[in-house]
Amino acid sequence: KHTAAMSLTTMVGGAKAPILCVAFIGRDGVPMFFRSFQRSVTEEQPDADNLELQMVLYASLDQVEVQLRSVAQALQRGEAKNAEPYLGILSPALCDVEDCNIYGYVSATHVKVLAIVREGVCKQRRDEEAIMRSLLKQLNMLYVDAASNPFFDGLGRASFGVSVARLVEQHATSFA
Repeated sequence: KHTAAMSLTTMVGGAKAPILCVAFIGRDGVPMFFRSFQRSVTEEQPDADNLELQMVLYASLDQVEVQLRSVAQALQRGEAKNAEPYLGILSPALCDVEDCNIYGYVSATHVKVLAIVREGVCKQRRDEEAIMRSLLKQLNMLYVDAASNPFFDGLGRASFGVSVARLVEQHATSFA
């Protein structure tokens, strides 16, 4: 039987995929790009699996907004609050994601880069944080490069998807 919990921890190439998906969300909350890196064990419901991941990512936008609002309020009060674009782990308790972490990054133009990573893929949390910080920063730079193209018409180009997959694959090998 294919369950929601199984869909978040499916096997890829005989091993569990550390990075389940990546998404770019526009400043208006509209998804710009989504790519899943999991494959269903049974391939019975791949669209349902992707829909679940998309819903979990979309629900995590509330946590992004809370963190951004907190930074803005601290700046208004004159407190020295770091306005770093890397948000780290966003932790909504939704849809059986207790075994996953959602990481976030917000660009200067308020485009959000989100990724879901399996819990416990690194022995040390700081190693996972370093890998995800690097991945999200590089994904943001990939977006900046694409958006800087004078003929930019969205992130739907195959070359953008290939570049995202290559970055994710490079970083997935860093998990130990």
